[in-house]
Amino acid sequence: MAGSEPCHTRPDRFSHSSYRLGRPEVHEGRRACHLCPFAAECLVWALANPTLVPDGIWAATRQRTAIRHKLAARLGTGDRYEHALRTAYAEAAATRKQAAGR
Repeated sequence: MAGSEPCHTRPDRFSHSSYRLGRPEVHEGRRACHLCPFAAECLVWALANPTLVPDGIWAATRQRTAIRHKLAARLGTGDRYEHALRTAYAEAAATRKQAAGR
């Protein structure tokens, strides 16, 4: 990350007492994430580190627990789950780097 991403320059947009979709600050944070070139990597990182990101808006999501449960139901827990996240992160990083080189 370059440090100029909205989550670094305006972290208040991404951590709230309530994450109801109708709240303007939640909408603002999610919109900023959608524009971020690191969003895919951010989501995979947030999924892989549930204890570090228990709340907040990461990669325009706020329902990571449900996503984790669906992944675990599909892949099981342990090595397959971890491998899938590592692979997804590497692919997201490669895609972003390739897009930046254009």
